[in-house]
Amino acid sequence: MPLADFQAQVRSAIVDGNAAPLAPLLTGSRHPLGRFAIYQRHYASHLARTLAGKFPAMEWLAGSQFMLAAAGAFIRARPPGAPCIAEYGADFPASVGNRAEAQHLPWLRWVGELEWRLGHAALAIEHAPLAAASLAEIAPERLERCSLVLQPGLHYLAAPWPVDDLLGLFLSDDAPDRYALDPEDVFIEVRGARGAFSMARLDAGNFTFRAALARGTGIGDAAEQALDADPGFDAGQGLVRLVAAGLATAVHDIEGETRR
Repeated sequence: MPLADFQAQVRSAIVDGNAAPLAPLLTGSRHPLGRFAIYQRHYASHLARTLAGKFPAMEWLAGSQFMLAAAGAFIRARPPGAPCIAEYGADFPASVGNRAEAQHLPWLRWVGELEWRLGHAALAIEHAPLAAASLAEIAPERLERCSLVLQPGLHYLAAPWPVDDLLGLFLSDDAPDRYALDPEDVFIEVRGARGAFSMARLDAGNFTFRAALARGTGIGDAAEQALDADPGFDAGQGLVRLVAAGLATAVHDIEGETRR
């Protein structure tokens, strides 16, 4: 059997639980399938614990039993599709939010969405910030057609609950016995690098502007989106504040030139 076919059969046996086609190839002891089941159980239990462990605040709020059950269901429905386990689980918070047991916790999904961003932000390595002079050299009519490269540790989340406050309580290790959480639209900017991170709330205009730039949208188009979200948004001031905060690392000119 070609190695690729054998590997595919082993994967199917472990991930899908269907080891019968692999049985003729197994040797050792009277019950090789029973021995192989050890690997099946290890895969399921280890991956579920690893996935749930990425969301400690969700586990704090919903309980270990709930999270392990949710993680087990998730890995059965959506097993890893890439070799990097750090990238696995982006859809897990939404999956948890859709579970019947979580309907009385409508904010739980959003706690997980914020945790996911914090975890990835903390792994980033911050780059040298863009010099303000690099922008000043570009004529205004050309600047609006340029795009910015933002720090790799920047992430943005618009949530219908103030989950940054809730996560702050978890991180402070000083949570009250009772806490009332009321619906509220919040616009959160996450910034992180080398194991550290921070959260900040933005107004709708600056959030929309920065989130659009992070997606690679041009400065002019990002400003238009921000004005749709907040007619009072000042694009020039928003751009100056972003650069002054060290959030941009480079500007791509319309002629293909990159300035830092």
